[in-house]
Amino acid sequence: SVLLSALSICPSTLRMTLVEPGPVGTAFERKVYEDAEKMDLAGVDEETARIFREIYLPYSRKVFNSLAQTPEEIAEQTLQLITAKEPPFRHQTNRVYMPMTALKHADPTGRLPLDTFYKLLFKHDSLFTASLGLLRMLQKRAGKSSK
Repeated sequence: SVLLSALSICPSTLRMTLVEPGPVGTAFERKVYEDAEKMDLAGVDEETARIFREIYLPYSRKVFNSLAQTPEEIAEQTLQLITAKEPPFRHQTNRVYMPMTALKHADPTGRLPLDTFYKLLFKHDSLFTASLGLLRMLQKRAGKSSK
């Protein structure tokens, strides 16, 4: 916005940081998946219902489980930003999610991230699954936070 742009170039004692978390693992997110699994798809054609249940839900859950941070991890990073002497203007809390953010920013139409996920799911399934395993390992190794 214009206000944020103006504030970022004006010298001031006011410091602000746009905190940008990626996926956040919460009870709400788990409930969304539980409800989606029980959803009545009687009014949907068979192929769409099959793709939703057998492909979209399992892969969406895998992606979320591989990339999600806890609210506590995000709060810890936010506290570090609040107490920082020179906080950045923008801060992504999840380094592993940054490539997805880059795809979203690279294409304002939103097609690039959708097309990328489509190709990974339907044309490069084994690469996608292996990548998610690698991401889970990196998150565990980094203590599931990216400071």
